[in-house]
Amino acid sequence: MATVREDVIPSLERSPLFAGMEREQVRTAAERFDDSTYLAGHGVLTEGLSGPDFFVILEGEADVIVDGNIVHHLRAGDFFGEVAALDGKSRTASVRATSRLRCLTLGDGSFRQFLIENPIIAVNLLPEIVRRFRSVAPNAPPLADEGSQTAG
Repeated sequence: MATVREDVIPSLERSPLFAGMEREQVRTAAERFDDSTYLAGHGVLTEGLSGPDFFVILEGEADVIVDGNIVHHLRAGDFFGEVAALDGKSRTASVRATSRLRCLTLGDGSFRQFLIENPIIAVNLLPEIVRRFRSVAPNAPPLADEGSQTAG
């Protein structure tokens, strides 16, 4: 179990992913993650490769890239890596830091178990996954809320 730096908890409390959780629940969930930092220009994930890692951005920004095209920009509070972390298959996009990027990383392949242990996070994750799906699905109705804080 990781030691949680005190600046992590307020950052997570502002993230929609942790909405509705008590401070102690956030702290307990955060203890499962490692703290990692990437320099601007660093490729964090590579489309087509496998990997169990799930990320929550604490500081900085990153681009989501599909087939060489930037499809979304991520900021503090956003998450990425959930698709491959859930199904164990290859990454659907690359993610590249555009500034110094500090993330919490759940990298031990335990994302599904983490969601079982933290059902509020699972419930908060679902609308964003659906929004992402609808943004790329053919014949999907237009998105009602383009202002979502998370993407990727």
